[in-house]
Amino acid sequence: MNRLLFLIPITLLFNGQAVFSNEATNCFEKAWGHPDDGGFGLNRGQATALCNGASNAVEVTTCFEKAWGHPNEGGLGLNRGQAVRLCSGASNAVEVTTCFQKAWGHPNEGGLGLNRGAAIDLCGPSVKR
Repeated sequence: MNRLLFLIPITLLFNGQAVFSNEATNCFEKAWGHPDDGGFGLNRGQATALCNGASNAVEVTTCFEKAWGHPNEGGLGLNRGQAVRLCSGASNAVEVTTCFQKAWGHPNEGGLGLNRGAAIDLCGPSVKR
């Protein structure tokens, strides 16, 4: 037991970061991080809302990137707040973004014709039912 108590501070010292990070904190670091450092540049509130309870940081952040991305670059073109609502808690980025595309799509093109808010409510995994 004494060795373990000695090992933890040494590990922290050499790694420069906490050993006990989890998916939610990994997600938060990406969401809150500066864009020049590969982050999204969200404010603390947005980053917290996006990453609260995240079980898979990669899926949540991948979903956000697609949702917030410009349509000319393959994104959905949502604003930050909408992208946070859609992707908060996502466990499968492709499933969530594909659902949104179908829900928001025009009925003449196989979509459901919902407005953005309704499509987010339908497809966002963080919605409590």
